[in-house]
Amino acid sequence: MPSYQVGAVCYPTQLQAAQTVASSQIGNVVQQGGSAHVVEIRSINPTAITYGLRPVSGGPLIEVVSTFEAQPCGLLQASDGLALGWMVGGVWIVVYGLMFIARTVFHIGDGGNDGNT
Repeated sequence: MPSYQVGAVCYPTQLQAAQTVASSQIGNVVQQGGSAHVVEIRSINPTAITYGLRPVSGGPLIEVVSTFEAQPCGLLQASDGLALGWMVGGVWIVVYGLMFIARTVFHIGDGGNDGNT
């Protein structure tokens, strides 16, 4: 199942990722048209966020629609950890097998003499 990354956190849906991005903007003061405005959230959907800019000095609300494209999660997930764990375990099994074969071959090659007389 795909997940979407915002900062250092992954979210299961695009909408949750959009909500996180939008919530980080609430209450910020921005300059628009030479005057200060406070940022509000008007609506959120998976592909766009509608911000409301309320002038600090009073006046009509300005609505700004910002497109949103959720980024796929690039962080390691539990499934990635499981795959890496199996790879490490596989390498250990192969190394153990090679050591076992080498000991067997060298033991047979010296006629079964393990050095004890």
